[in-house]
Amino acid sequence: MNRVNREVWEYMREGQHRVIREWVTDFDISVREQAKLDVCVDRLRTLDFALVSKKLLAGPLRGGEKLYKLRVRCENRELRPFLCRGPVGSGHDYTFLQGAIEVDSHRLNPSNAETRASEHRGLLIQNPRWRGVY
Repeated sequence: MNRVNREVWEYMREGQHRVIREWVTDFDISVREQAKLDVCVDRLRTLDFALVSKKLLAGPLRGGEKLYKLRVRCENRELRPFLCRGPVGSGHDYTFLQGAIEVDSHRLNPSNAETRASEHRGLLIQNPRWRGVY
């Protein structure tokens, strides 16, 4: 197995507010759910992109938007944080753009999570310092 460490970043709204940390708080993500998320993040850090399972990472979404959803299965809900490769720095790195939870067979909460993720990606390209290590 090809193992290369990649960095995982988190978008910081307005350069200050970590979107994933806010999501964890706002949506009452439990310690157990956070641990499952961290296991998935560790897989992303160590596996070559070509080896990442579709069960772990869905995408690219919407025909070339360059957005992906991390698939984290939990007991009562599914965590679906949006991320992309890059888009600044190394193209091998990942950046979390927006947290989401999948409910009722593919409905997302918040419902505009994909739109927000796309907007955050664009803002990050314009403001490369608006990210921090996850």
